Amino acid sequence: MIIDIHEHAYLFEQINYLPNASDSFLTVEKLLSIMDAKGIDKAVLLPLANAESPAPVQNVGELLQICKLYPERFIPFCNIDPRLPKDPDKITADDFIFILNRFKDCGCKGIGEITARVYIDSPCMMSFFKAAGEVGLPALIHMITPDFDSYGLMDEVGLKRLECVIRNFPKLKMIGHSPAFWNEISGDVTPEIKNEYPTGSVKQGGTLVRLLREYQNLYCDMSAGSGLNALQRDPDYTWKFIEEFQDRLMLGLDHCSVTDDIQHIEWLTNARKDGNIKGQAYEKLMWKNANKILGLGLE
Repeated sequence: MIIDIHEHAYLFEQINYLPNASDSFLTVEKLLSIMDAKGIDKAVLLPLANAESPAPVQNVGELLQICKLYPERFIPFCNIDPRLPKDPDKITADDFIFILNRFKDCGCKGIGEITARVYIDSPCMMSFFKAAGEVGLPALIHMITPDFDSYGLMDEVGLKRLECVIRNFPKLKMIGHSPAFWNEISGDVTPEIKNEYPTGSVKQGGTLVRLLREYQNLYCDMSAGSGLNALQRDPDYTWKFIEEFQDRLMLGLDHCSVTDDIQHIEWLTNARKDGNIKGQAYEKLMWKNANKILGLGLE
């Protein structure tokens, strides 16, 4: 079985928001064709609900309708803007708990992709993450640095703010994603390359490695170029990393267009054939971890 934990899809064709993009975001039919071609059994659908998202804002109702049409193929996440229509500094966890419970009752298995451009440990986000932990919904986040002009929760080199969150809310399952998250695998990350796709060997002392060892509620979304680049840049290091953290990594692809050529499945399959990844670890990355972490109850 293969479960892809990071995809976006709409019921209808969307207008292209980005002038340098080759195509608009996928319709559900286009995503299904990609899934069929790659042998993906199920995919998690992530609604983009924050104003900073580089795509049309999608409400959870549309996403639930997609999952109703294709119940065997899609797994719904929910999403709301953590700033809500009130003073973000005065928001409490109770402001989120009601709606998150409603989404959970509708079948949502997590929250995300969270792309709001606010500090990850800001008052509204701390209330949001506290509520997510209380309700029992994992949170999938996209991260950037404050100086980077893009979307995502903000943190500096060293991920001290992320550490504050996962330390304060041990019941929260945090799933990290994006270059600013994955580049912390290496101990030599700098502000200049934290949001990029660096090459070369991974240096000892990476913050991500330390956090994974110290906090059992942190998980990694392998999707997009960020996850694949981090794992392909230093193969000798990668196989050890996967072996150590085989219970914390989840396959994701993150197609934003039909032209995207995302090779995670092919790379992982070849790594297993070549003996670089053990069969048990391969199965965990491909679906078993997602099944356990998201509480899917699949056999």
